[in-house]
Amino acid sequence: MTLYSYPIAIEREGKYYYAYSEDFPGVYGLGKTIEAAKKSMLKAMRLYIEQCRKTRKPVPPTRTVYAETVTLAVD
Repeated sequence: MTLYSYPIAIEREGKYYYAYSEDFPGVYGLGKTIEAAKKSMLKAMRLYIEQCRKTRKPVPPTRTVYAETVTLAVD
């Protein structure tokens, strides 16, 4: 078993949550809760990686090495 680590982001879109990763363009997850969107995204990422392996295409490398939420004040 190979372990992969990727950052994902989850945003709210109306009544749903939308999950995505900069490392997987065009791959996303959707759910009514944050957890459901995350689970959907993980499934989509797993399918994408399995397809890469099956077709002998490279698995996307993790590009993001650090992410942080920041707060700033602007006058």
